[in-house]
Amino acid sequence: MSPVRPEREEDCSRPGPQDRRVPVPRTTPVSGPAEVQARLELHLSQCRRRGGVLALLCVSVDGVSCSGGEVSASMEQRVRQEVSNRIGNAVRGSDAILRESDRDTCVVMPGGDTEVAERVGRRLERLLSGDYRVAGELLQVAVRIGAAAHPQDGLRAPELLRKAVDRG
Repeated sequence: MSPVRPEREEDCSRPGPQDRRVPVPRTTPVSGPAEVQARLELHLSQCRRRGGVLALLCVSVDGVSCSGGEVSASMEQRVRQEVSNRIGNAVRGSDAILRESDRDTCVVMPGGDTEVAERVGRRLERLLSGDYRVAGELLQVAVRIGAAAHPQDGLRAPELLRKAVDRG
């Protein structure tokens, strides 16, 4: 028994929890545009409460092509997963990644303004567009990225999403 924290005898034989933190996935899978708007509205309400700014990026995979022929559905799915992984690795830990569908992903950047959104958008476009090697095949991926910021481009989620998509 520990002099700092006495334990009951029957609990001494069981190992204690090594790490109490529950791993939280960086990407939040969502079921469609309505849920993306609801989650973005949550981030906006926190931003307004603190009197801060917020940037939004909408990343859309426009196309996956292969110079050698057709791209199978499984290869396309693997490329889209790799795009998601690259997005997760490229943004800050405080940013929220919302997956609207297999094609579309939104990145919510608390504390980011228009300049930050555009800079990160250009960096992501360079990182995500281009060649991917899947199952020995070289695939080309084209992405489209739009950026918007609160409060300059809108105060509500639908306005910000519309601005970001229009700019993409």
